[in-house]
Amino acid sequence: MGFINLTSLIAQDNATPTSVQPSINILAGNSRLDIDAAGAIRIEAQLQAFRAALIYADDLRRQTGKLPPVSIAFDHKGVFRRQFLRDGLSNSQKRNPRLCHLRTEIVDVFGPIAEALNIPTEHILVIHEDSARTHADHMLNTVPLSADVRHRMVVAAADRPTCGAPSNSKITCAAITSEYFCKAIEADDESLETQPVLEVFFEASPWSEVLAYVRGLQLTHALGMRFGIRLNLVTPEGTLRKGQVVYADPEPPVSSALIA
Repeated sequence: MGFINLTSLIAQDNATPTSVQPSINILAGNSRLDIDAAGAIRIEAQLQAFRAALIYADDLRRQTGKLPPVSIAFDHKGVFRRQFLRDGLSNSQKRNPRLCHLRTEIVDVFGPIAEALNIPTEHILVIHEDSARTHADHMLNTVPLSADVRHRMVVAAADRPTCGAPSNSKITCAAITSEYFCKAIEADDESLETQPVLEVFFEASPWSEVLAYVRGLQLTHALGMRFGIRLNLVTPEGTLRKGQVVYADPEPPVSSALIA
């Protein structure tokens, strides 16, 4: 099934307000981190998606004179703060790390691409699975949610975990992906005052599939988030297949607490 066909499965409202120019935020790939038996970091980097996203960010900078907010997502095994951040960070940096705050082995993989495009690594926000899972779990425990939304966020007892999640995880891949999307938009508070669009660049992989991203898009809008999302699939050869910008149906949000 083609990429455009998958996104077309979602109810759309593509009538973007003509009086408001959308602000653009970028999610530059969903890579994976692990620690091997010898204690070394193993990096499964979505470098083609990262490169395509940063090229697009650079194009926008040339057009507007301003670099748009850029985020990178990491699925991982183990505790992110303990294993993948460098030493000596402040509590604020640990809560909202930038690419430059990761261990040298990781920065050395992604840094040269950013440097070639003159995009500072301190500009690139890091979004990781630990934080996404914690926030999704908190939402499930504290926010009134419809049965449909809760079903999309919680793995049924008989279901196998998705996206490489630990076997005891109750959070679905769609919920993790939705958290990535919302965090990437929150990287730019100003965008919330306009009509934001999130440009998502990713490569298909065992933990990062097109269908999982479509389900994450559906859940994001079901939770009452009003921003548009475009899924841009990048092949291993670097070919870019752009989807359509998908907007939420103009329905009341599930809970005002989710937008605060």
